[in-house]
Amino acid sequence: GGAEHAEALLERMQDRYMSGDNDVAPSARSFVTVMNAWARSKDPNRGKHAEKLLLQMHELHGAGLDNVAPNTVAYSTCIFAWSKSGQSNAGSRAQKLLKEMERYRSEGMDDMKPNVFIYTNVMEAWIASRQPDSLDKVEAILEHMIEQSNAGDRDSAPNTTTFNVVLKAIRHSSHPEMHDKAEQVLNCMKKTGVKPNIITYNTFMGACARVEGNEETRRRAFSLVLAAFSELQAIGLRPDGYTWPAIWQACQCHLDINADLPKINSLFDITVKNGAFNELLFNSVRGFLPPSYLQKKLNKKDDVRTLTVHDLPAEWTRNVKLGRVKDPTKKKSKA
Repeated sequence: GGAEHAEALLERMQDRYMSGDNDVAPSARSFVTVMNAWARSKDPNRGKHAEKLLLQMHELHGAGLDNVAPNTVAYSTCIFAWSKSGQSNAGSRAQKLLKEMERYRSEGMDDMKPNVFIYTNVMEAWIASRQPDSLDKVEAILEHMIEQSNAGDRDSAPNTTTFNVVLKAIRHSSHPEMHDKAEQVLNCMKKTGVKPNIITYNTFMGACARVEGNEETRRRAFSLVLAAFSELQAIGLRPDGYTWPAIWQACQCHLDINADLPKINSLFDITVKNGAFNELLFNSVRGFLPPSYLQKKLNKKDDVRTLTVHDLPAEWTRNVKLGRVKDPTKKKSKA
């Protein structure tokens, strides 16, 4: 693959340099380029490969080669590789690298100062590691970032992506009250002056949809979804292809088709009004609502299981892109 080839070239550069050819001396940029190739590969050991290169940079720099000194970009790329690895130790390895950077910073080495991108990627690594305490680790990093920012380190201030990743960690957790956790994060975000985007609200609603528990808990979770939907529209955000499935997933998980019919009717009418029915959403809603419900809404007696999104009224789909209608009379041409 490309990463193996890039590392082989880097090794040849090092061999020639060690043989006395100073014209091909490796640089920090050379190492980062190879680390980035590993980070963007599909290799499950990409984090391990990137960290090995980071260690080589330290060794070469310690041996007197100044232009391979590890820096923020090198550490950031290595942490990014771990965040994409999906390995169970990704979080702990990324956290170790972060601690190294903070130690170097405390010693006055500003070239290895952590920033918001590094902290956020360490969070991603914890999520990828799927450990029981991943959410705790992510929340601790956010708290640390806010403390650092309040102390004057603006480079550590959490941004919209950071808060979105924290919400993602909540959604991927098994916390019994993840809707309350998500609400706390959203409130913290607004309190610190960071603007939510549509991904923020989609992730928030996705977390609320996954809540289990008694009827009271589930109803509160659904009320938070509706409040979030109203809020995102009030601040001028436009629902996208992930917003409506998240709302309907919450509806399906938390409402009863008989007891909550007025709420379901209201949501259905809002979805139609927004012309938001794409194929994914229609299939999801069709799996939740009784056939008789859709037959009444469509004013048809057809079996709704045989309908496609192309059979829906134009008003229902006006704001989504629909794929081409497949012609059943056309046969695939043989190569």
